Amino acid sequence: MQDLVPGGNLTLPGGAVTVRVPGPFDVSALITDDGGKVRGDGDFVFYNQPSAPGARLAGDTLTVDPSALRPGAARVTVAVSP
Repeated sequence: MQDLVPGGNLTLPGGAVTVRVPGPFDVSALITDDGGKVRGDGDFVFYNQPSAPGARLAGDTLTVDPSALRPGAARVTVAVSP
């Protein structure tokens, strides 16, 4: 397990990665291309839209499977807000 500080980055290893953020927070993810742009609304994962190809949110836990991300996806940004 690795801990990240706010603004930290981590290169994903092979296979699925799970991020758990316990506490009274909202977790969301943005799936972007090399330029940091989302393709559309389907690239946002949050409480009202808990899944996208390669990413699934269940409560305080986000699971990302890089091999299942949409074609052209290069980055997954995880956002945590109070």
